[in-house]
Amino acid sequence: MAQDENDLPDQVPEGEPQTPPASRRRWRWPLAIVAGAIVLALLYGWFTREQIADRLISRQLEDLGLSAQYEIESIGPRAQVLRNVVIGDPKHPDLTIERVEAGLVAGRVKLVRPRLYGSYRDGKLSFGSLDPLIFTESEEPFRLPDLDLVIADGRGLLESDYGPVGFKAEGQGPLRDGFSGIIAIAAPKLEADGCRAEKASFYATVSIESEKPHIAGPLRLGGLSCPEQSLRLGQAAMNVEATIDPHLDGADGRLGLNAARPQFGAARMESAAGNTKFTYRKGALTARYELTGSRIAAPQAALGSLGAQGIMRAADGFGRIEIEGDVTGERLRVGDGLDKAMAGAAKASDGTLAEPLIGQLRTALLREGRDSGLKGNFIVRRTGDATSMVVPRAVLRGGSGQALLSLSRFQISAGGEAPPRIAGNFATGGKDLPRIAGRMERRPSGGLAMRMQMPEYRAGSSRIALPELMIVQSDGGELGFAGEARLSGPLPGGQAEGLVLPLAGNWSSARGLSVWRKCVDVRFDRLALANLEIEKRKLSLCPPGGGAIVRSSAAGLKVAAGVPALDLDGRLGETPIRIVSGPLGFAYPGKLTARSLDVALGPADDPSRFRVADLEADVGGEVSGSFSDAEVYLSAVPLDLTQASGNWRFSNGVLAIEEGAVGVSDRQTDARFQPLVAQGASLQLADNVITAEAVLREPQSLREVVRTRIHHDLGTGRGNADLFVDRLLFDDTLQPDTISRLALGVIANAEGIVTGRGRIVWNETDVTSTGSFSTDSLDFAAAFGPVHGLSGTVVFTDLLGLVTAPEQQLRIASINPGIEVNDGLLSFELRPDYLLAVNGAHWPFLGGELELLPTTMTLGSTENYRYTLKIDALDAAKLIERLEMANISADGTFDGVLPLVFDEDGGHIVGGVLQSRPPGGNLSYVGKLTYEDLSAMANFAFDALKSLDYRQMRIDMEGSLEGEIITRVSFDGIKQGKQATQNFVTRQVAKLPIHFNVNLRAPFFQLVTSLRSMYEPEYLRDPRALGLIDESGRAITSPPSSSLADEPGIQPPASEDMQ
Repeated sequence: MAQDENDLPDQVPEGEPQTPPASRRRWRWPLAIVAGAIVLALLYGWFTREQIADRLISRQLEDLGLSAQYEIESIGPRAQVLRNVVIGDPKHPDLTIERVEAGLVAGRVKLVRPRLYGSYRDGKLSFGSLDPLIFTESEEPFRLPDLDLVIADGRGLLESDYGPVGFKAEGQGPLRDGFSGIIAIAAPKLEADGCRAEKASFYATVSIESEKPHIAGPLRLGGLSCPEQSLRLGQAAMNVEATIDPHLDGADGRLGLNAARPQFGAARMESAAGNTKFTYRKGALTARYELTGSRIAAPQAALGSLGAQGIMRAADGFGRIEIEGDVTGERLRVGDGLDKAMAGAAKASDGTLAEPLIGQLRTALLREGRDSGLKGNFIVRRTGDATSMVVPRAVLRGGSGQALLSLSRFQISAGGEAPPRIAGNFATGGKDLPRIAGRMERRPSGGLAMRMQMPEYRAGSSRIALPELMIVQSDGGELGFAGEARLSGPLPGGQAEGLVLPLAGNWSSARGLSVWRKCVDVRFDRLALANLEIEKRKLSLCPPGGGAIVRSSAAGLKVAAGVPALDLDGRLGETPIRIVSGPLGFAYPGKLTARSLDVALGPADDPSRFRVADLEADVGGEVSGSFSDAEVYLSAVPLDLTQASGNWRFSNGVLAIEEGAVGVSDRQTDARFQPLVAQGASLQLADNVITAEAVLREPQSLREVVRTRIHHDLGTGRGNADLFVDRLLFDDTLQPDTISRLALGVIANAEGIVTGRGRIVWNETDVTSTGSFSTDSLDFAAAFGPVHGLSGTVVFTDLLGLVTAPEQQLRIASINPGIEVNDGLLSFELRPDYLLAVNGAHWPFLGGELELLPTTMTLGSTENYRYTLKIDALDAAKLIERLEMANISADGTFDGVLPLVFDEDGGHIVGGVLQSRPPGGNLSYVGKLTYEDLSAMANFAFDALKSLDYRQMRIDMEGSLEGEIITRVSFDGIKQGKQATQNFVTRQVAKLPIHFNVNLRAPFFQLVTSLRSMYEPEYLRDPRALGLIDESGRAITSPPSSSLADEPGIQPPASEDMQ
């Protein structure tokens, strides 16, 4: 060291002042120490540079609130390199960077394979622990960092409520000027609010110049479907080119749109295209646009093309929007849906005045739409919830060049819950189209008023006109309308002429629609339905108290009206008709009621009548109800339907009556049949034809009498009724006179079964009826005696008039007018006015013939009935045999007649005669007398008279069939027969001319046994037992009343003198 010090002076350059040695020694050591410390510090810093950098980075991350892991690859004088940087939870990092290179010169940073992870949940975007760095609360304007940034293979993933979104970024350069790169975003599937987007992507180049980012590239969409909103979109692409302001608060750019097959609801188009140039700054947007669509189709309308161009302005963060533009369209025509609806409406209204009007309207719209054109301009404004559209002028011209629809100064506005407000002028026209002109304007008192008129629109015989219709809208949105509609033309099955229908009502969002709050008169010049024609009448319709006839609200549609009374006159075909009723009421949903409905059809002096006391109907999905106390009186058919009731319904154009009850009676004063009743009857009215079925029963026994089936055409007035009698049983429960009083006095106590069929046919002027009725065996009591085994068929040529074909024949097994006769044949016919003509009846009778001679009688009348029974060649021996009088023997042949008269006092024999034929005959008693204790004279007389020969016998009969018959038996040429006791006295007497008369009084049916009772022991009781004589044979003048009361004698107490 000393050597070195000795050498130092020699090294001092020449010319330098020489320092004293003491001073140099004082500063040398401190400087050496400082220099050494610096060198040591530098050496320490170099060798510990990574530890120092780590502490500095950790402190900075801690200040930023970031949790991070990283590795320091190198710290050099020109660059620092970190690798495997992880920000956030290592298991779920927010950002990872494979390599970070930060240069110390020019602020250059290079990120190699950065991976950014974020989320968008519940409307909030988050990148985890990086949020404080990204979403600062600084009020300073945004500015891009002053970095020279290099991004190599940067990628990211954003998890959202709608689906994952991936992105990629690459580029390099200063962020404030000169950066260039690309950005790509892809979303395979996104779902939000019921919509689903597929294959959405955005690829753009990014460049920055003067701190202004410039983005250019396509935004693509594979497809969009929103079922709830009825929105669909095929492939779509939008070219985006935009330059963004340095503070990211504004931009300029262009957009170009191409979309395939967009569809909204039932509206769709083949393609859509558009271009726009926009500027957005300070929350305001200005854009010029041009849009076109091709092959647009909706149910209501279709267009070949539609275009719009104009300008759009928005301010206050889109709180205010204004769109101006011009619109053009070509080949605007009726849509398929509207065309089908009009075709369906025309078909559904077939036969009505609407059908030709709709048909003509449809044809004209289709014709005019082929080469039509649309031109107009519009302004749309939206502020908050309020939206308005103004159309200064718009015209739709048809292929003929005529204006089909024109609008001028047209405005529509809506907002909140208030109804839309409409103002402006409109008009329709064109060949074969209705010409409607209307104006909407503000009223001085507030609100809007619209007046419109439609002159008569005619197609064929159909006409409709709106002379005036006024619609008023208040500032609160309520609507009121009043006017009148006039219609003429065909109706289903008829015609209306001069129908005037008043229109009056109001509408509000709170109360809904109300129509006709006061009584209105519906007038018509002529109204025809089928063959019904009513002229020059009016019908008053009144609402219920405090209400309206028609009401429609959120609660549904309600209709209620009342008609104080009906009084209508007209004609049904050529027949006068009058309809009168009491009050009518109608409610929907609810009931229809009618009281005292009376329809008179035909001449005023003798009309057919239909009366219904009470008619009710439930009006809803199916109209049904009940009726009661109805009557039907058809002048052409002499039958009345009374006390009818039942249930009815109307569905699918068919009126049906079920479970009907009705009474059927004969209208004539002297009824041909007693009233019948029906339960469970049914009726249908379909296609103007009535069909009905019923089983008519006798009301007391409820036994089926006749089953009927009815068919009637209201259009032609023609119809028929088939009547079926299925085994009608007569017995103790049911007798002919309970069905028809005409049977009284003709037939009684019937037993048997009757079957048959009848048919009644009618038209507008005439009624015919036929039928045939049969029995195999019918027993009954007739005026002239019991009848058994009546059989045969009766054919009616006028069933209602009870007129038969001529020469009707019935077989009679037996008849017993006192003596039974068998195997008879009756010929008769029923003539008009209930005249029964008996052509005759014949029976084999006791070796001869019994004949009922021809006669006539009026059924049901009080006139006297006359029958004459003729007896030809009656054999007295067979008579005795038939009477089973074993102790009597007789011979002889008799002829005679029995005239029978029936009047109000009953039946009588008048001038009945039986006369023996020559040479006479014999009458003998061949038995023994059972009471022998008589006087000798009495025994002598009986023995002398027990056998008589007569040359002539005559029997005369007179008297009541219900009382006593006086029978006079006279004998001429009498002498004793071979069986009589002869002696001197009788031989002397026989030489004398004797005329022998016997008078008998007895009930008619006992008379024929009188002769037997004179001789037969079992018929002739002991006169002493009867109290007629005493034990000695003397007559008793005052016989005991008890004996006589039990059984009256055949011979009255006193007989006429015998001559």
